[in-house]
Amino acid sequence: MPLYQFFKNLSRHFINSFKSFYFPVDPDSKMRYTNPMNQEIHRRVASCAAGFALPRYAELPQVGLYLDQAVQYVNGCFRAFPGVELTPSMVSNYVKKGIISHPVKKKYTREQLASLIYIVVSKTVLPMENIQALFVMQRAHCTAAEAYDYFCLEMENCVPFVFGARKTIRDLAVDAADEKLLLRSTILAAANKMYLDSFFAAQRQEDALWPDILPDLA
Repeated sequence: MPLYQFFKNLSRHFINSFKSFYFPVDPDSKMRYTNPMNQEIHRRVASCAAGFALPRYAELPQVGLYLDQAVQYVNGCFRAFPGVELTPSMVSNYVKKGIISHPVKKKYTREQLASLIYIVVSKTVLPMENIQALFVMQRAHCTAAEAYDYFCLEMENCVPFVFGARKTIRDLAVDAADEKLLLRSTILAAANKMYLDSFFAAQRQEDALWPDILPDLA
């Protein structure tokens, strides 16, 4: 079997494993949560992704944003998801390493914002060298705008499914290119990390609010 075919088969196996192993968390799903507090936590977590959407490339700010403004804008896209965030020092480090281009007159453009939105998700599961490799693969086949808008579609396809806000996930084409297979795998992994972080954050909130009655509900 050619190496590229083996790689594609392995990637599809990884994707299908998520579909068969993961399940939406809803009252009609196969899984049942006997603890009523757990049921409420899962409903709350699922609601975080119910209306999840990212701005398309054409909707990103046309005027350049200063560093703090750029960080605030990117973090605002993921305010419902703990652990998905940037800091000014992170962005400055990405510029120094050449992962994103230097700001123009200290302002970050639409293309740089699109890259940062992609990075803030991917960095939860990938090292920066692998993120750079994906950038190279995607830019070899499409423009920055096309790559970013496809990323948005995949995020809006995968995140609600993983969070249990949607029961189905759109399949990739049989002949999907390597960069699309890798992007799907990255987003599924990141979405599951986002789900876990959201669940445990909600659980800690419940523990803090109801420390005395939680043992009685177990």
